[in-house]
Amino acid sequence: MYRASVARGNYLAQDRSDIQYAVKELSRAMSSPTINDQKKLKRLARYLINRERAVMKYDSQSSYRSIEVWSDTDYAGCERTHKSSTGGVVKMGNHVIKTWGNTQQIIALSSGEAEYYAIAKGGSISIGIKTLLNELGIFPKVRVIYINTDSSAAKGIATRRGLGKIRHLDIDELWLQDQVQKGK
Repeated sequence: MYRASVARGNYLAQDRSDIQYAVKELSRAMSSPTINDQKKLKRLARYLINRERAVMKYDSQSSYRSIEVWSDTDYAGCERTHKSSTGGVVKMGNHVIKTWGNTQQIIALSSGEAEYYAIAKGGSISIGIKTLLNELGIFPKVRVIYINTDSSAAKGIATRRGLGKIRHLDIDELWLQDQVQKGK
């Protein structure tokens, strides 16, 4: 019963940014759900009873030449594993194109590191969207990606070259520094 309900929640969460985080947390307990997880599932069900539909309205807007990304992190939010959760939104003009919420695979040792991983996730998603739009010829004039974060430490990591004083940063995530230096 638990697994079937969470699977249905996963299906709904693709289009419902208001339940993505809750469904992500419920999905983490799929292998061995506890009574507490069942209570969380009931809470989500009660929330959805009064909010059966989600309507996404896309009004006409003038052309735009940028993709805007907002990302944030819940540093070490999981009490059991101490992993951080990342969430974000990709917008083109006034339209929300994509939202996400997931658990970071790496255990970040600082909030700045966790926020940097969130920026890197947002950057990779937005580059993928930009590439897809350019290949389809829909918006070939999208030239700039703006990534917004509330962390000055993550901004500092993204704008410098190399690891600096943060020796434990995953090397695979340094591609973002190169993109920032090139002005992309």
